[in-house]
Amino acid sequence: MMMVPEDAIRVKLLNVAGTRLIGEDAADAQPEFDVKVKLEEIERRTGEAVFNFKMTVNTKPSVVRFDVNGIVNVSGGSEYIEKILQPDPDTKVPSILHRIYQQAFLSFFLLSGIINAPPPPPDLISSSVKSELVQPSEGEEPSK
Repeated sequence: MMMVPEDAIRVKLLNVAGTRLIGEDAADAQPEFDVKVKLEEIERRTGEAVFNFKMTVNTKPSVVRFDVNGIVNVSGGSEYIEKILQPDPDTKVPSILHRIYQQAFLSFFLLSGIINAPPPPPDLISSSVKSELVQPSEGEEPSK
């Protein structure tokens, strides 16, 4: 088993926003949360890959919306980088998205208190994610 240092995945949040979509007190609402993630590889060198990401958390009914975007730096061999991009067999979610959500969740939780809206659950990424992984166009493999 390959041992990778804890800081092999560094998530930097660049913009975080929370918007309450209804005027009345929404803190007691029990909406269903939905997550959409866009992850785009912007650079890959030997031992490192860099990704842009955008994550949006919406609710049904429309009570609150959280948006976050940032950069993820991944250090490690190409085998490790590919591994964290592969969906987990149990959750169907790549481990890189878990790390991004862990970082974003703290901000979402704080924002929900500020705007008096319900926070998303800490395990939301495992239960409801629609993700889009965008590969760099220059790194495409030719089709056979």
